[in-house]
Amino acid sequence: MNLPMNYLVLILAIIVMPVLLMLLRVVSFKIGLVDVPNTRKIHSNSVPLVGGITLFIMSCLLLVFYKNTDIFIFFLMLASGLVMLVGLLDDIFQLSSFWRFMVQIIASIVMIYFAQVQINTFGYLLAPQWEVQLGYLAVPVTIFGVVGVINALNMADGIDGLAVVTFFLPAAVLCILTNDSLIRLWLVFLLICLGVFLIFNKSSRYKVFLGDNGSMFLGFVLAWLLVKLSQGSSAVILPVSALYLVALPIYDTIFVMLRRIKAGVSPFRPDKSHLHHLFLACGFSQTKTLFAMLLCQLFLIALGWILAVVEVAEYLQFYLFVILSIVYYWVMQSFWKLKNTKN
Repeated sequence: MNLPMNYLVLILAIIVMPVLLMLLRVVSFKIGLVDVPNTRKIHSNSVPLVGGITLFIMSCLLLVFYKNTDIFIFFLMLASGLVMLVGLLDDIFQLSSFWRFMVQIIASIVMIYFAQVQINTFGYLLAPQWEVQLGYLAVPVTIFGVVGVINALNMADGIDGLAVVTFFLPAAVLCILTNDSLIRLWLVFLLICLGVFLIFNKSSRYKVFLGDNGSMFLGFVLAWLLVKLSQGSSAVILPVSALYLVALPIYDTIFVMLRRIKAGVSPFRPDKSHLHHLFLACGFSQTKTLFAMLLCQLFLIALGWILAVVEVAEYLQFYLFVILSIVYYWVMQSFWKLKNTKN
């Protein structure tokens, strides 16, 4: 009995993903693609940074099985390859933020002009009966939003599994909601690969990290899925609902960057002021911290879903989103002050 192609490609994810991870682990030690412990890291041994490149290869591999590949997915893989590559170089050579941003912008331009996807409207974001059409601002606003999501996810990659979970939840929601069968299959394939990666990520013997190449790849993919599925005929969510799907990494990134600016340092300078660092400083284990972050993200996603289902006005949803960001900043600032005072 022949299995349908859809089942074959999913089985492929389960079988090939671990083999590829094992092979790239060996290569990573030879070329120096490893995360070396330092004062900012919470691991004690060098860990291969091959999660991202493995996920990228697997995502491209799926396209081989389909002759009529969706143009969106094709250019998404092409452009994300650029982002993954600069992340890979950053993992090895520690590139400046300028080069990372430049490549992210170029990759976004590829998507806008070749995949023909961009943010054209924010919906009724500010007031009833006033649709915020972007017009000539569509391209720069889209690039700004995509780069923001990429770096929010990259900054979230601080403990085992956090960046994966941050991607997994909104991607799973979009996978369920989309009407595009090819995008749904591709997302299911990617989510299965992420599940395999998590097993390795949590392993003590065969441990691997996403690396900047992985967190940037996932951030780029998630950003464009949010754009694609909140705009035009492909829309299955409101633009404001897209904000709730990535609310936690956005809130955390804004808080961290404002805190660094207030301290007189670069907003891109790494430190230990993220929400997951606060949980760890309060005595949580990595596993408990990941679970706490998962609950926080689930709450915000569920809130956005409820607001959309009961059809709360879009502008009210947005204003609530802004209020919650202020509350987040105040709570985080208060907890860090309290923690520093005790120390």
